[in-house]
Amino acid sequence: MVIKKQHAVALERLLADEEANKPYTPLEEVDEPTFVELELAGLARFSTPVRLVPTYLGRELALLLRELYRQGPAAWSEVEDEAGGEYVVLEGHGLDEPEAWPEGWRWVGSEVIAMLEAAERAGRVGPLAVEVLMARGLAVRVRDRETKKEYVTLSDAGRRVLEIYRAAEPGLEIDAALAEAVRKLPLGPAPASELPTPAHDEHRLEAMRIIAYSVPSSDVFAFTALGQAVKKALATGGWGEGDVLTSDILWALADYVDTGEATEAGLATLQALGYVGPAGELLPAGEWALEALRLWQGGVRAEVWSFAIEAEEAEVLDQIQAQWQKASETNPEERPTFEVLRRAMIDRKVAEYKALLEKYGRKLDEMPQKFRLIAERFQSAKDLARWYDENFDLREALLSLESFGLIETGEDEKGKEVFYLTEWGELVLDDQKQQRRDVSATAVKAITMTRRSFSAPGYAWWNEAREQGLVGSAEPTRSGLFYAQLAEHVERLPHLSRYELMVFHAIPARGLSEEEVYAALEKKLDRERIRWALEKLEARHLIDRLPDGNVVETEAGELLDRALAGVPEGFGNPVNPIVFRLIEALRAVGGLYVKEKRVRILPRNLEEALEYSGLPKDVFDNALEAARVAGFVGRNSVNEAGLLLLEAAEKMNPGEDVHGLMELE
Repeated sequence: MVIKKQHAVALERLLADEEANKPYTPLEEVDEPTFVELELAGLARFSTPVRLVPTYLGRELALLLRELYRQGPAAWSEVEDEAGGEYVVLEGHGLDEPEAWPEGWRWVGSEVIAMLEAAERAGRVGPLAVEVLMARGLAVRVRDRETKKEYVTLSDAGRRVLEIYRAAEPGLEIDAALAEAVRKLPLGPAPASELPTPAHDEHRLEAMRIIAYSVPSSDVFAFTALGQAVKKALATGGWGEGDVLTSDILWALADYVDTGEATEAGLATLQALGYVGPAGELLPAGEWALEALRLWQGGVRAEVWSFAIEAEEAEVLDQIQAQWQKASETNPEERPTFEVLRRAMIDRKVAEYKALLEKYGRKLDEMPQKFRLIAERFQSAKDLARWYDENFDLREALLSLESFGLIETGEDEKGKEVFYLTEWGELVLDDQKQQRRDVSATAVKAITMTRRSFSAPGYAWWNEAREQGLVGSAEPTRSGLFYAQLAEHVERLPHLSRYELMVFHAIPARGLSEEEVYAALEKKLDRERIRWALEKLEARHLIDRLPDGNVVETEAGELLDRALAGVPEGFGNPVNPIVFRLIEALRAVGGLYVKEKRVRILPRNLEEALEYSGLPKDVFDNALEAARVAGFVGRNSVNEAGLLLLEAAEKMNPGEDVHGLMELE
């Protein structure tokens, strides 16, 4: 949906003619390209080939615009009486008549819809959207009657625009000329300047929800989930003149695939378009066309999945692989136990910081801030093992890697704790060997965000993805596609480091911006620790950073909040993959008591649980003690908090297989 000056004027004309009891508006009195864009957005329709009328939703939008015109563009204030709602309105805005709108100004577009959806989810407008939405009459500044706090929330007009957008049924009509334009466009995310198509083509694509623009200023565009399927279909199909991909064509294709039957003319059309082969077989273009139909019918995913890893965690992956290689080739005792890994990582970090000091000499102020403080401590360190332990947390890195399914804790034939790379871990290591760097959740999200119905990444996210090598000049790189795949397929396990727990506790279910999180914790944690805690929390699908700057908890996050309610203050690492595996094993061997909301375990079942968990006995026993202190496990039962932890883990992962549209070939 896109509403600019010409669309607002056309909607007013259609409404005025209807109110004047005219049966229709003649096509010659409305700019035809503008009307086509309104028709594709589900706001207008042809009553005959030359007679135009608004749809029910088009009429509602036109009436809403009239209300905003009456209020005028200047700021207005309104203080409700004490019997009013939950807040007092302090400030709002109306709109100029469309004739006064700046040329090219977008009252509504995909970026505005994204801001409205984010504000609805967070319960208030985020900092990046305040100016944009208030200027459009879609938000108001209010004061909460109970807390006395001031904030910006959606106005009645903003909520109604969102309702109209969700109720509208956009069309799907691509002719040969537009198909050729789609083939030439980059997939995105890419700068909006990479869209060389005429404005009418862009508007048609946006009206059909095939492309979307970034918050807040439409600097970046991307093909949406539907758009990606359409683009894939048109890459090898959709040939010919006239309409080449429409809802009618897609339904005809679906009917043919379902029944195996079609008229001779209908089958010939599908074959000429390249969706069906000469023997009646479904071609790749036809498969993507059916995927486009599924998405057009509302089959897009609701949630966005992400992933994050720090460069130092990738070093641990590298060291685990190196130790297994050493154990197989030279010394079987050098397999990656915790102590063997620790000694190897100490040697590795000492060599790294010696090289850094040789490179920078006395000019430590020129060293990247991330390394500077640790390098200064290295200079004065007398005990290098202690220096390593104080500046790097190997156990934490191992737990974090296991929480993302990159390694697995197991035991060797002697019963010792050892660490194995998973298949995903090996793939991540292969990528990191090409370019060792941090990969952030927001950078990965710049790619996975596009797989929703009408979303493009924020400009800052896109820029971060470029810096990390996940996005090229106009499309995801092979590395970017890999991390997007990983985000949507890897199995996450619950984990919270001490710092992540502090940040997680500072975030309510909704109603806080990212900058407010930093402000709340700035006296307890440095900004870099807060940033990485947010990255990991989002990658674990416990929080969602919205494109308008708000932060909210996901359903998994809310469940985990409840599970942690009884954890003693200051308890370190109450949630980690080892404790999770323990609780999962206890549930598997115990009996569920629904009324008591607990799983009872007989003492003789503990041996069975140990075997089920796959953990060494000493690791299992330590995890059991930690789970009891945290309140997840009682003397002979998994408590309600433990069951909530297991439920949260389920919500941290897609409930069904997620098929990405931009997979590695």
